[in-house]
Amino acid sequence: MWHRFKNLVVSLKTYDALSPDLKVRRQVNRMLRQRPLLPLNQWFQSFYQPLGITYTVTDFAYVHLARYSGLELGRVLPTDRLDEDLHWTQVCWFDWQLNLYDDFWQQFGVDISDCWDESALLTIKDLMAFLNAYSAQADSALSE
Repeated sequence: MWHRFKNLVVSLKTYDALSPDLKVRRQVNRMLRQRPLLPLNQWFQSFYQPLGITYTVTDFAYVHLARYSGLELGRVLPTDRLDEDLHWTQVCWFDWQLNLYDDFWQQFGVDISDCWDESALLTIKDLMAFLNAYSAQADSALSE
């Protein structure tokens, strides 16, 4: 019986260590609430269309990144830094990248797991440009 209780305690500690920090998530969301919430079309037209990022990638990010982080992406600016401003690694589940890889594969048919370099992605703009570049691979493969 003691062994089962110990396993339960260890499981709860592990779950806590791997799950998002909800306190930090609330703080980030509180900070973001000071900004207007842009619907997808406006978010795209205001920030990503001028950068040459496709609507499909913007739509993908708007939905999936919000799901991983619990943040309203319509309030996020391209210049927001993933760790310093959005505390990305704290507000997301520990394995959010695995979900990104799977979701990106399902949407675009491209495996980004081998080229993922989190250290090169400092801002949301960097992440969007990365996703856009690899979604273009799917487009070029279709045209061949």
